[in-house]
Amino acid sequence: MKKTSVKLILSFMAFLAVNMWLIAKGVAKGSANFFISPTVEETILFILLQLFVIVVYFIHPLTIKKSKIIYWSVSEAFVFATVFFWGIFIVGPIWFD
Repeated sequence: MKKTSVKLILSFMAFLAVNMWLIAKGVAKGSANFFISPTVEETILFILLQLFVIVVYFIHPLTIKKSKIIYWSVSEAFVFATVFFWGIFIVGPIWFD
């Protein structure tokens, strides 16, 4: 269970980092320079978050089925919450503009 907790903490830290980045970009939107469009930037962040979740899992993979289920469900909930909140709820469906 200790390994599961560490993996969940890492997943949560990645979730917080992506959300804090998006909050900072949202606050500075009026004066920020976007080298790429916000849609591309958000998509890259969503992909990086998902890749981080996958990489964390495959470093010393979990062996107990219950731990695997807990890790994947909680981590994917973090990813889904981020994509839904920033990609759909806040700015509308960003990929359909």
